[in-house]
Amino acid sequence: MSTSDRLLSVLGLFTIERPQWTVEEAAQELGLAVSTAYRYFRSLSEAGIVTSYSNGRYVLGPAIIQYDRQLRLRDPLIGMATPIMQRLVPLLPSNCLLLLCRLYHDQVICIHQEYAQPPTFGVSYERGRLMPLSRGAASKIILAHLPLRFLRTYHALHADELRERLGADWGEVRAALRNIRSAGVHVTQSELDPGMMGIAAPLFAPQSAVIGSISIVIPARDASPDIRERAVVLIRDAGTQISVSLQT
Repeated sequence: MSTSDRLLSVLGLFTIERPQWTVEEAAQELGLAVSTAYRYFRSLSEAGIVTSYSNGRYVLGPAIIQYDRQLRLRDPLIGMATPIMQRLVPLLPSNCLLLLCRLYHDQVICIHQEYAQPPTFGVSYERGRLMPLSRGAASKIILAHLPLRFLRTYHALHADELRERLGADWGEVRAALRNIRSAGVHVTQSELDPGMMGIAAPLFAPQSAVIGSISIVIPARDASPDIRERAVVLIRDAGTQISVSLQT
């Protein structure tokens, strides 16, 4: 493992589940000499990526907030999708939530939200929260468009998760994903949040690689057949518009 990889592995220790680390704890976790871990923490601290909190404990630093602001203002996907999402908001019921999600390794992360009014319901797809590829419309529409080689490996690692929603074996899962891909839009209900319906369309970067999804979350009780049909058309069109913008 290169020095840069080891440095990144230190940063990767900081999670929601364990947001604070000492140098000694990090060294033990990663199998590093304490002196080496100190060098890495010093470099990350000087860059503002981690900062000393108390009693030798470190947390993520202010540079993360700076980078987050830069992403909100300058990320190409957010920049291209936001005006399209804002035009979509008044065409939908006021209690809808629009999500912009992005593929991140073998998970999905929400990077932006739009709504007419603050929603009265909570959703699992909070901005910045990692979500599995196997659950929810915003994730499964991405999963359906990933390369076959990736899907085979993913199924081998997550067969139990996929069995509940996509099929008992690889053949059934592959057929289910093919149907989602052919439909172009995927609709789920209560897969993540009870009583909530998700409607999602894929987003494609240049070279036609899937990069993320745009989706609508709405209480299922408010999603009449007419509203659902309209939302499917609108989200499909929005996904196409964003994808076209990313190609230019």
